[in-house]
Amino acid sequence: MFAVFSSFALFWCLALVNRDSRLSAAAVCIVLCFGTPIAFQGILRYVPNLNFLIPMWISELVRPASAYHLPFLRFYLPAVAFPLFFVFCALVWLALTSKGQRGALASWAFGALAGITFVALVFSYFYLWTAAVAWLVSVCALWLVGRRAEWRRVLIVLGVVMVTVAPGMIVYLSLLAKRASTVDSAQALVLTHRPDLFRPSEIAVMIVLAVLIIAAVRRFLTWSDPLVLFTASLALTVLAVFNQQVVTGRSLQPIHYEWFIGNYCALAAIVLTFGLWRRVGRGPLQANKHLLAVAVVALIWGGLEVWLAASINLEVNRQVDDISLVGKRLTQLAESDGTSQAASAGGSIPVVLVEDLRLADRLPTDAPQAILWAPRMLVFPGISEEENRERFFDQLYYLGYDSAKFNRKLDSLDWNFYAGMFPYYRLSRVVSGHSTPIYPEEIREQTKRYLDYSASFTGERAEKSRVSYLVLSASTEPNWTNLDRWYVHDEGERIGSFVLYRVKLKN
Repeated sequence: MFAVFSSFALFWCLALVNRDSRLSAAAVCIVLCFGTPIAFQGILRYVPNLNFLIPMWISELVRPASAYHLPFLRFYLPAVAFPLFFVFCALVWLALTSKGQRGALASWAFGALAGITFVALVFSYFYLWTAAVAWLVSVCALWLVGRRAEWRRVLIVLGVVMVTVAPGMIVYLSLLAKRASTVDSAQALVLTHRPDLFRPSEIAVMIVLAVLIIAAVRRFLTWSDPLVLFTASLALTVLAVFNQQVVTGRSLQPIHYEWFIGNYCALAAIVLTFGLWRRVGRGPLQANKHLLAVAVVALIWGGLEVWLAASINLEVNRQVDDISLVGKRLTQLAESDGTSQAASAGGSIPVVLVEDLRLADRLPTDAPQAILWAPRMLVFPGISEEENRERFFDQLYYLGYDSAKFNRKLDSLDWNFYAGMFPYYRLSRVVSGHSTPIYPEEIREQTKRYLDYSASFTGERAEKSRVSYLVLSASTEPNWTNLDRWYVHDEGERIGSFVLYRVKLKN
């Protein structure tokens, strides 16, 4: 659904700007399907990591791919909010370019609609609404420079948008001010003024800006042309979102700009630059043939990205289907195990331990019970780093982890496992933008902390970390050594590739 909505929103926006339906139709394929390679993800990153085909020294230079798909359809975010970005751009364009006797009234109306759309973006996905701010500032600044005679209209549109947005932003900022102290570290907020200028989408828009400047200097184009200003504003947006930290001193996972919006703005700017070139360049028939060829290649590339994503994630997706069946069973049990009553009365909700850490994050989506620990638990407010680590150690203890099993898990380099011991920004250069290696002595320290914690586990701790259900893989033999000291369990209920056990704390 949102692939369709995104296509229509992008087509509408670009068709309004360049008044070329063929170019805009081709742009839908080009922008949405080439969003993965311009972010240097998917196939471009997957193939070099096939070290049985590619020389090892090349594989070692390329980090494994992190987005085997069309990024704008990553999850419900940014998929749900993605079309709104281009709707917002289209509404601002209409507000700035409305003509005739009712032009002033239209500017007010479209400005208000743009403000409402922006509020929806604010309460959806951080990287989309901040990119929208960067674009709005860029387009208004360029309009004031390139079309000085329209300065009143620009200020009116900007004022209407800001007045419409103000109530929503007040609510948003008041909620943001109440965030837990762990949120900034969990989200890998980096304090830096260092510029960031060499991402693929940035290099692309620098070329776009260079082409526009040269064309304007040689009088092939004029800076006052609204299409030129719009194209330049998209290019400046990409540079702004990656380099705002030069002014603010704060950088929050800029990789999300690279994957989910900066790449699409860069591609849209490239397509619009091609549209400008058609005006002064070769005949439209030959240009249309080029457009068709590029659009077809883009569709094929997009299909390959989707095929790659489906192939690589097939087994995990099957496990997700199975764990969702467990979630349905837990939802049925919620009526009899006290979950529903406790949730409505604010009491203690039964807790589930999910052995497979990759799937533990999904349980809150599928079942109403609480979860003992999940790799991304620290993202949510209300839990401290100390409690997060204790819950992780509790999980390992109940599952019978000893020194040998703990070390084997460390050797697997499972991100989900390491997330229980180290901050997120230490685990991924992609997230933080820089590398902070984890040293062997740090790993030994965490191993010792767990073993000491396990050796000193008490009934009081078992009472505090009370568990009601265990979800274990049906293919492995459970280790009940530690759990049986404090709990009794039933024979388990087989559900797909998992077994659901009911456990009860001993008196």
